[in-house]
Amino acid sequence: MIGAVEPDTLTFSLEEAMNYASKNAFQKISSEFDMESAQKKIWETIAGGLPQVDLTGGYNHSIDKSITLWPAELIPEDMRPPGIGPGDKIPISFSTAYDANYSVSVSQMVFDGSWFVGLQAAKVFLDITNQQAERTEIEIRAAVAKAYFLVLSARENLKAFKDILIVNEVTLRETKALYQNGFRESLDVSQIELMVRDAQKNIVKEKRNEIVAFAVLRFSMGLGEDQPLQLSDELSHLTSSAILGETNGGLWNMNEHVDYRIALSNQEAEKLQLKNVKVQYLPKLNAFYTFQKTGYAEEWNLFNQQWYKAQIIGLSLTMPIFSSGMRHAQVKQQELAFQKSRNEREMTARDIRTQHLTALAEFNSAIDQFELTRESEALALDVYEKTRVKFKNGITGSFELTQQQGQYIQAQIDHVQTALALMNAKIDYLKAVGEL
Repeated sequence: MIGAVEPDTLTFSLEEAMNYASKNAFQKISSEFDMESAQKKIWETIAGGLPQVDLTGGYNHSIDKSITLWPAELIPEDMRPPGIGPGDKIPISFSTAYDANYSVSVSQMVFDGSWFVGLQAAKVFLDITNQQAERTEIEIRAAVAKAYFLVLSARENLKAFKDILIVNEVTLRETKALYQNGFRESLDVSQIELMVRDAQKNIVKEKRNEIVAFAVLRFSMGLGEDQPLQLSDELSHLTSSAILGETNGGLWNMNEHVDYRIALSNQEAEKLQLKNVKVQYLPKLNAFYTFQKTGYAEEWNLFNQQWYKAQIIGLSLTMPIFSSGMRHAQVKQQELAFQKSRNEREMTARDIRTQHLTALAEFNSAIDQFELTRESEALALDVYEKTRVKFKNGITGSFELTQQQGQYIQAQIDHVQTALALMNAKIDYLKAVGEL
């Protein structure tokens, strides 16, 4: 029985542990970041078709002004430098020492086929991200369940070995008393002492297994490494529920399976990508408006000078004409990618059906193995207890008692192992039909 729970100790049933992990596991938190990022991706795509506004500015100081050579004939004779005549070049600068400018540009997409396709693709990407998050949650729940079962199996073995140790210690005390009174040999005492040591060794081993299993469970659930934890479910209760639970036979909906829905979404994404490469043949039209002011001066302070305004409004049209077959090759590649996605969707459907049949067969086999080992454990226990009575009454020796106890211990271990295999098989079946 579980003792008093400390204030900071968390207690979970199997279902509670899986539900907790569905919200707090490390993988779940990462998938939530992915979903939020996918939602932002949709707005990024939408924003690409909305007005874009840019502000630019610049301030320049020409340490050495740029020079242009003009023919002397363009300069009146009275303004020419001395010695300059027809055919000569005169260096002239049209720039000032300082100049500055700023401009505001507004652009608006009028038509771009890629934007419309991208908007559809962004929504499909969000669907895929949500579906992948759903699959991640299923994997988390499966991992938590199997870690939970490991803890319970270690606990069952530990309890059995503790019971055996108590029995062996009682038997050792009785055997020593009989030996001291001449009714037993020293060999019997040594043999029983060896049985006590074996039970102690097994207890130490199972305690370590339980510690490791708890560590795995805490990690799977997203708990702290030192978080005190107790489990309220028993392995026997869970195995009984698993055997009595419904398996739905072959009645389940393929379209509800998360892996199949992901395959469908991937196919839709490839279809949209094909549509996107095809719209590259269409023209792109954008409208724009630019307002600009520029100032010039020979002094650094331009703000007291006159600034000259300029405004531009127009349309920008890009018309694909010839790409040497590049766009055609891109279309053909994407058509192949789309055909591949359809094939992968069908492959996924076949794989899901195969997994279902395999998981159902393994689950039924695990039930049969569990029932057999339960019967074997009961028989081994009966033989062991009868042998122990015989040993106590001096009818049989310590060697036979050791042999029968070893047989019972192995039957106990086998039973716990098949119980663990049964629970894992049930989890695998639920995953196969998308019901975990």
